[in-house]
Amino acid sequence: MSYFMTVPRSSGSISDGNGKKKKKKKKREEEEEEEEEEEEEEEEEEEEGEGEGEERREEEEEEEEEEEEEEEEGEGEGEGEEEEEEEEEEEEEEEEEEEEEEEEEEEEEEEEEEEVEEEEEEEEEEEEEEEEEEEEEEISKIDH
Repeated sequence: MSYFMTVPRSSGSISDGNGKKKKKKKKREEEEEEEEEEEEEEEEEEEEGEGEGEERREEEEEEEEEEEEEEEEGEGEGEGEEEEEEEEEEEEEEEEEEEEEEEEEEEEEEEEEEEVEEEEEEEEEEEEEEEEEEEEEEISKIDH
């Protein structure tokens, strides 16, 4: 029995946390396999007949072009999604700012209302004091 044990190793692919690199690697491997199969088929067809091989090459070229276009479209969609996310974030920030402004305005209005109420109370108190003073003066006049 050996003191050293073998440890299984990972495939060596590195993930960015979202599995994008793994997907790309798998996709690349699948594409390579497809290309190899197509080449094998091509060779078989060439053996059977020259005309058929040329047609097959043209078809393969078209397929490759379509695949490239799809990949480019996929990349473009990712960029579009990022732009949409950025726009959504900006809209959310704007909404938050608007809400904060509204809250500040409401607070200012409440403060103004409180100030008006305080001024009214002060005026009422002054009026009451004046009335009391007048009453006291009348009472003092009557007493004398």
